[in-house]
Amino acid sequence: MKKGLKITLIIIGILTLLALTFFTIDYLRVKKQEPENDNMKATIKAVIVKVNNKHLLAMGIESTTGLYSVGFKQENIEFKQGQEVLIYFDGTVMETYPAQLGNVEKIKIIKEKSDIQIPTSILRYCYSSRDKVNVTIMELTNSDISLTITDTNEIPYDYAHNYKINKKVKNENYTGIGEKIGEDTENSTSGYTGTGTQYIWEEVDKISNIQSKDTEEILAYNLPNITEGENYLVERKKI
Repeated sequence: MKKGLKITLIIIGILTLLALTFFTIDYLRVKKQEPENDNMKATIKAVIVKVNNKHLLAMGIESTTGLYSVGFKQENIEFKQGQEVLIYFDGTVMETYPAQLGNVEKIKIIKEKSDIQIPTSILRYCYSSRDKVNVTIMELTNSDISLTITDTNEIPYDYAHNYKINKKVKNENYTGIGEKIGEDTENSTSGYTGTGTQYIWEEVDKISNIQSKDTEEILAYNLPNITEGENYLVERKKI
C-alpha cells in the first residue's frame, strides 16, 4: 500500500471516529432531557404556589386563573413557592378545581424564582380557609352583641362584616299529628306524614344595620401559639 493512501485512510478513520463520538454525546444529551417514560405525553409550565407532603399546587403560566393539583414521587428535591417548573404527565386532566393532573412522572425546576407574580386570589385560595376561622359570642343582650374572631390562616380570611341573629320560636304550622296520606280501605289503613318540627329558627329584626368594622370597639392582635408554632389573628368586636 502506498504511503499517501495509508495516511488518507488513517485520517478518514479518525474523522469517522470523532463524528461517531460527537453523535453519541449529543444523543445522550438529548436523551437525558427527554422524559424517561413514554407515557409522559404532555407538559405544563407552571409556578409553584404551595407545597405539601408529596403534593403541590401550581399555577399555569399560560393562564394565571388555572390552578393544578400535582402529586409527585421525586425524592430529595426541595420544591418551594415561586419556583418555575415544567411538569411531565400523561396528558390526563381532571376537570375539578384545582384541576388534577394524571400520572405525573417528573417535575423539572427551570427557574428558582419566577418573574410571574401569583395573584392575590390564588394565594387566598391556597392559604386562607373558612374552616380556620372561629367566631365566639362573648355577650348577647337586647341592645348589643360582643364577639371574638380567631383566625389561624397563614393569610387572614376575608370574611364579611355583616351578621344575623336567629331566635327559637314555635312553628305555627305544627299540628303534632301529621297529615293523612291516602284513604282507608277494607284491607289497609292509610298512613301519616311526620309531625314536623315544633320549634323553628327565625331571624330577629335588627334596628341598626351598622357593620362590625364601624363599631365602637375593635381590638386586633397576634397571639403566638408556642406549642403549635403558629400565630393567631384575634379580633374582638362590640356591636
